[in-house]
Parts: sequence; C-alpha cells; structure tokens
Amino acid sequence: MKKIGIMADSSSGLAYAPFDHHIKITKTTIHFGEETLIDGVDITADDFYLRLEKDPCVPKTSAPETREILNQIDILKNEGCTHILHFPISTNLSEYGKNLKNNIDSLLEDVTLDVIDTKAATLLQGYMAYFAEILIHKGYDVERVKEEVQKLRQQSNAYFVVDDLKYLIKNGRLSQMSGTVGILAKIKPILSLDKDGRITTKEKVRVHNKAIKRMYEIIKEETKDAKKVVYMVLHTNRLNDALDIEKMIKTELDNVSKTYVSTITPTVGAHIGSKILGMGYVIVDDYDFL
Repeated sequence: MKKIGIMADSSSGLAYAPFDHHIKITKTTIHFGEETLIDGVDITADDFYLRLEKDPCVPKTSAPETREILNQIDILKNEGCTHILHFPISTNLSEYGKNLKNNIDSLLEDVTLDVIDTKAATLLQGYMAYFAEILIHKGYDVERVKEEVQKLRQQSNAYFVVDDLKYLIKNGRLSQMSGTVGILAKIKPILSLDKDGRITTKEKVRVHNKAIKRMYEIIKEETKDAKKVVYMVLHTNRLNDALDIEKMIKTELDNVSKTYVSTITPTVGAHIGSKILGMGYVIVDDYDFL
C-alpha cells in the first residue's frame, strides 16, 4: 500500500494546535520593515502579538520558498511516503497554493504531490489536514481522503471579529473603501470565510462585545441541527476571553464533540492584528471516530 504524507503551511496554525499530529509544516516568512522572521522559528505567537501592539509597522508575509517545500517533501520521502497531500491556505487569500503543483512537479522524483485548496485558514485549515491524517491512519486511499476532506469543508465555517481593520486594509484583504468606512463609523464587523475561501462581511455591529455575542449566536444557529460538532475558539493575545467562550460552548450547547482553543498563527495575525476573537466549527455527524 502507498504511504501517504501530509503537509500544510504555517497559516494552518498547526504549530500551535491543541491536538497531536505529525503533519509537516512549510514555514512562512514575516517582514517587519527590513527585518525578516520565520514564523514559529524566529518568533512565537505570544512575542509576535506583543510586538504588534507596540510596533507602528504593519508586517507583511511571504509564502514558503520552494527550497522549504522541497525540504519537507524530502523528510516525508525519507519516511517512506510515495504520495503527499499538501493543505495550503485558501487560494483566494494567497497565491501560494494556486500554482504550486505545476511549479514543483518537475522537481519531484519518486513521489506524487496533490495540493488541496482548503478554502480556509487558521485552525479550520489545519483541522482539514489533521482529519486527512486520521483518515490515512484508518486506511483510506488518496482519492477517498480528498473526497471526505471536501465534504468536511462544506460542513464547516468560521467567523472572527476584528477590533482594528487597518491590518486587513493595508495587506489588501479587505477593500479600502469598506475598511475606511468601518474605522470612521467604529464598526466592529463579523467577518467570515465564505465557501470560496474569501473574506466577507457577515454583519456589522457597532459595539465590540455585542459583535462577539452575535458571532456566538450565528455559530449556535448554524449548528443547531447537528448531533456532533467540533468547535474551535481562536484568538490573538486574548486567551482568557477565548477560554470564557469555550466554557459557554460546553455549558450551553448539547452537541459538542470536542472543543479546541488556540492562538492564531502570526502568519495570519499579520493580516488581521492583535486582540482578535474568532469561532469556527466542523459538523462531524458522519464520523463515529471523531
């Protein structure tokens, strides 16, 4: 039987995942002006968000380099993998995964690479790779794994509330006009990743605490008919608030399969800023092993 390896990029949050996995992570580079730092190597999430709150420079990010990708592939090949599934951030948020297979196939020997458009980011992206790893351990073949992952993506969603839109605006993830209006009006938008993996505005709320409560209500409404749900609470330097939301989920919802609380990786945090709270879910009714 072919041995299948799993890769994902730093955007997945797997370096900070609250579950065990053996997924190889291709590292992203963060730029504070002329200073270059590798996410998870030169700077951790805690240090990154503390710096972000003080440093007037809005950081930029660079996708993993070809050398970095090939290094991770070589590690998997040395472990006996003949097929690799790579789970990058949504191709509608970054060009990284869009042409990756075409660009790198000619450099590969004795291994097949498939790139899965997760249409996701942060731990929702990471969970898809983790789910694939579980399926592989259960003996699923490559095509079946890809099928089930796409099905899972349709049964998941994520939202986050942004306190300061300047990071999304300056990094081009939100239109200049809508962002500027939001800042002037003190609007706290509830943003989501739509089914195509684009950042969209779900609702606009004028008070931050009300936006957090409304985000929770949206998640609760979307999962009300599910029997088993994996809930995720994500944050950038707001651990205590994230734990409060997790407690509320466990106390108020009766379809909780698992809850995960995790920091958002600096690779994504560079584009959304500090003091963010987000929520995501994956409906897992069809999987008795989750």
